[in-house]
Amino acid sequence: MLRGASVVGLVFILAACHTMRPVAADDLTSTSIDRVWVTGTDWSMTIFSAPHVTGDTLAGFVDGAYREVLLSDTRKIEQRVTARGRTTALSVGIGAVVLSGMIYMANRNYVGDGQTCYAGYNGIIVPCCAGKSTINC
Repeated sequence: MLRGASVVGLVFILAACHTMRPVAADDLTSTSIDRVWVTGTDWSMTIFSAPHVTGDTLAGFVDGAYREVLLSDTRKIEQRVTARGRTTALSVGIGAVVLSGMIYMANRNYVGDGQTCYAGYNGIIVPCCAGKSTINC
């Protein structure tokens, strides 16, 4: 159960840190964009590494093999970028939850009322029965 919650939390954190931004074909002629996601006219998605545009052709590596596609055969070209606003909001939210939990734990009146006493000469720690302790003596 805890592992599943951790995985779901990690997915939300990773999703909040990135977003997709459209890239114009002109941007791929001179800039060094590492990777783009290309949606074809048939709605297929292809990831191009080291993409560049020459004339009316987008070229790059797909799964390690060199590939060229006509720009007229693409619907959109996108790049994955960091989402600073969402990452900041997520960090503030996580901090607020942790701080709230710490304040709640520190202000509980039903925990921490038992005192600890040393019994005997061997240094064994045992709870004292004074006060509102919930431990049977």
